[in-house]
Formats: sequence, structure tokens, C-alpha cells
Amino acid sequence: MNVNNLSKAASSRWLRKVLRSVKMVFICLLMIFSPVIVWVILSLNRELIVILANWEWLSNALPGLLHTLGEHVNTPEFARGFNEAALGGLLTLFGVIVTVWYYQVIRVQEVTEKRLFIIDELLEELKKNRSIINDLAAGNSESYNQYHDQYSKSIFFTEAWHKLGGDVALLPRRLYLRLSVLYSCLNRCTDGQSYWKNKATIDRINGIISDLHKYRGSLSKTEIA
Repeated sequence: MNVNNLSKAASSRWLRKVLRSVKMVFICLLMIFSPVIVWVILSLNRELIVILANWEWLSNALPGLLHTLGEHVNTPEFARGFNEAALGGLLTLFGVIVTVWYYQVIRVQEVTEKRLFIIDELLEELKKNRSIINDLAAGNSESYNQYHDQYSKSIFFTEAWHKLGGDVALLPRRLYLRLSVLYSCLNRCTDGQSYWKNKATIDRINGIISDLHKYRGSLSKTEIA
């Protein structure tokens, strides 16, 4: 059963990776050939205008309008002016596409770098807290009780969590919620006895550290290159 689940998970990851690759290739091709596609559409519209201007039935139905239109459409100046206007619009469109793409790449890079920074800060702090948990589990709570008597605040490290603030929400939602619950319990632990009251939740710290490592490894290195 576990083998089947692992096989399905691997197949799902492979399929997602293939779909992402196909999506990226499609977007790149669309960006490269979008001016050509627009040019073809504009050329078809130009030919459609010429056909309508020379359509005998429309000429009989709207003689004044079609006569004036035909005088301008059936000249080399119309084709040249249309092409120049279309070329100017295409250059503007291509500039907009390149600008949007550039800022999207920069945005992805910034978000990825920020996520890596958040993960590194939290991992460093959680590993310190894990050492404290190991001490408490081993029965060495006296020094932490003295710490509470002296400072009257949490015996665990929570500075990084508070310093990062809302940026932690950049992490996956499920991981963010687990961290929120964990740090809520850590903040309530002002002495060794408080740890035992919240032990069930706090002891999940190893799983959270493992998930942070996995998520860090899943971040694409090409996005921060």
C-alpha cells in the first residue's frame, strides 16, 4: 500500500513538473510570436476592409459611405499607412510584453529570496528551541524556572517569528498555520511546567523543521540564479 502511494505521489510530482514545463514553453512561444500573430490579424482586417469597400451589394446599399471609403482604401497610401500604424502598435505591444515579463521575473526572484530568508531564520530559531525541549524532556527544567523568575517571559526563542511578522505568510498556508500554532504554544511557556502542558503541540517541532527543509529544497534554484 505504501509503495503504491509513493508511486502515485512520484507520478503526480512528475506530471506537475511536465505541466509546468509545457506552460513555460507555451508562454515563451506566445511572447516570441505574439507580434506575428497580431500582425496576421491586422493584415486580415486590412484585407477585410478592402473587400467590404469593393463589395457591390454594400456599394448599392450605402453608396456615399462606400464611395468615400473606396477612394481611400484602394490606394497604395492606405496600405502603407495601415502597415506603418500596425508596425508602431506592434513595437509598443512587444515593449509592454518584455516589460511585464521582466518585472514578473524580478518579482518571482524577490519572493523566492525572501522565502529562503524566512526559512533560514525560522530554522535557526527552531533548532535552538529544540535544544531547550530536549533539556526539558530530560528533566533539566530548574534553570528555565529561574529564568522565568528573573525575566517573566517565555523560556523559548520567539524573536525571529515576531521580527518576520506578516512575511511568514509567504510560506505555504498549511506550514504557516502549523508554525502559528507552535509559536502560540511557545509564547505561553514561561517555565518548565508550561512546557508539559503544551507538550503534545510543541513536540511536533521536529516535523515542522523537516517540512521547512523539504520546502527549502523544493524552491527552484533557477528562480534565484
